[in-house]
Amino acid sequence: MTHLRYISVLVLCSLFLVPAHAIERTILIGPKTIGKAWKDNIVLEARHFADTKAGDILTVYNDNAKRTAQGAFQHPKTWQGVAPEYGYFGISGPFRMTLTEDIIAIAREHGIAIGGHDYRILQVTLSSAEDYRETMVWNGPAVVMKDDWSANAEIPGQCFATLREGDGLRLHISKVKDGASAKLMDFTWNAIDPSVDGVPVGGDNYTWYINEKAPLLKLALAGTGGNVAMRVGGKGYMLTGIGIVQFVGEVSEDYSAAQRAPREYVLQPGEIFHGERAFPNDWSGNLKINAAPFQECTANDVLIISYKIDPTAKAAGISPQLSLRNAKTWGELTGAPEPVWYPLDGTDVVYMFDDTALDEVKTRGFVLSGVGFTLTKIELISAE
Repeated sequence: MTHLRYISVLVLCSLFLVPAHAIERTILIGPKTIGKAWKDNIVLEARHFADTKAGDILTVYNDNAKRTAQGAFQHPKTWQGVAPEYGYFGISGPFRMTLTEDIIAIAREHGIAIGGHDYRILQVTLSSAEDYRETMVWNGPAVVMKDDWSANAEIPGQCFATLREGDGLRLHISKVKDGASAKLMDFTWNAIDPSVDGVPVGGDNYTWYINEKAPLLKLALAGTGGNVAMRVGGKGYMLTGIGIVQFVGEVSEDYSAAQRAPREYVLQPGEIFHGERAFPNDWSGNLKINAAPFQECTANDVLIISYKIDPTAKAAGISPQLSLRNAKTWGELTGAPEPVWYPLDGTDVVYMFDDTALDEVKTRGFVLSGVGFTLTKIELISAE
C-alpha cells in the first residue's frame, strides 16, 4: 500500500511538472481593409498588451494581398514604425512582430497601429514566446555585411532539412547600424522572395515566416547536403547564426475579449472618405488622400469636409481647426509656405480649388491635418 501511495504521489508531481504551452489568443476580429496609398489603419487597443512580455509574438492574418502589398506596425501618435524594421515590409501571407520592451512600452500607453496598403486584415493574435520553439541550424562563422552589399554568408542545404511551410527563419544579428538591411537569396543569387529583398533589420534578430511553398522549392533545388542553398547578404549588420522557429502552442477559440474592427463601408459616388478618424488635441492627427479621386476634377468641383468636434478640446484650451496641405512640402495646398487654418464651429468646411491647388491634388493628392475633431466624411461634388 505504501508503494502504491508513493507511485500516486510521483504521478501527481509529474502532472504538475509537465510544461504547459500557452495559448495563441485572438485580440482583433476583422475584416479591416487596408487600401491604397497608406491611408488606412486600425489601432489595437492598449488593454491587449497589459500582460505581454518581451519575446511575445503579434500575428496578423490577412488575405487579398496584392503582389506589391506592404504592412507596417506603427506608433499611433507619430505614425512612425515602432522599430526601424517594422516601418514597412512586404507581405505575402500572415505577418508577425516580436515584441520588445520598447515596443511594449508604446503598446501599453498608445496601442499599436497596423497599416500599410493593398491587403485585408482578417484576424490579429497574441501568443507567448513559449509557443515557439527555435532550433539553431547554422552557427557561423559570423559574416559582417558591408555597406556596399558585397558580403554574404553561404548556407548549405542540409540546414533546411526540417524547414516547413509556416515555419520562421530567424537571423541572429549583432553590430547593427542605422539603415541596416538583409537580403535572402537562393543559390542563383536571386531574392528568394520579394519580401526579403532588402528588408530593414534591427535589434538582435530578424524572423521571416515562410507562408507559401515557392521559397521551399527554391531551397530544395540545391539539395539537402553541403551544396549552397541560400545566401544571406545585405548591409550594416553582422550575421552570427540562423535558427528555424516553429509554433508548438495551442490556439484559443475564446473571442470574448477580442476587439472588433469597424463594419466595412462601401464609399458612395463622390465620397472620398467615410468613417471616423481622430485628430487629437496633441496635433498628431493627419490623413493622406491620394490623387486618384481628382483625375476628372475641375474648377467647378468643391470638397465638403464633415466632422465632429472633440468635446475635450475646449477644456484643454484647444481651438478645433483643420488645414489642407501640400503632400510634398506640407505647406498650403495652393503653394504658399504656411498652411491656411480653417476654424471649426460644427458646420461643414467647403473648399474651392484654384488652378494651383487643382493641379496639386491631381498630381499628389493632399494631406488633411488639424486638431480637436473627428473627421467623418469628405465629399467631392460639383458646385454647378
